[in-house]
Amino acid sequence: MLHARSGRAIDNGHFPKDRFRYDVEADQYRCPAGQILDIRHRSVTRGHVSIQYSNPAACAGCAIKARCTAGRWRRINRWENEAILDRMAVRLAARPNILAVRRETVEHPFGSIKQWMNQGAFLMRGLEKVRAEFSLTALAYNLRRAITIIGVPRLIRAVQA
Repeated sequence: MLHARSGRAIDNGHFPKDRFRYDVEADQYRCPAGQILDIRHRSVTRGHVSIQYSNPAACAGCAIKARCTAGRWRRINRWENEAILDRMAVRLAARPNILAVRRETVEHPFGSIKQWMNQGAFLMRGLEKVRAEFSLTALAYNLRRAITIIGVPRLIRAVQA
């Protein structure tokens, strides 16, 4: 699993989250000392389920607790669908240049639309109206690109065919 190397524990010199091994089938973590951290709490924040794993009893007598937490016990938080993020991180690590390709191909039209057409925000409200507005904007963008790439005479011939 690939996790960001930031957070309160790391800032305080404690073990990062990736030192705790997650067992998918048992839905639990194993700490660096080999103890099991089970689910203790679930919460929902802005529609995202966060699960907290801990084992206060194991932390109470742990020999390496000072390297793990300054509190009474260590808590590990995991999003309900964090496995999806882990799979994405593995794919990204295997192909680090993919974000550059995306930036050059997928994101280019949106930047051009915002700049060329002064389309920084939608004028309409409601999903159906926004979809219609974007469809017209995308059509205008595609026509403009076709004219730039192949020219008006070839575009007219292509439309007539």
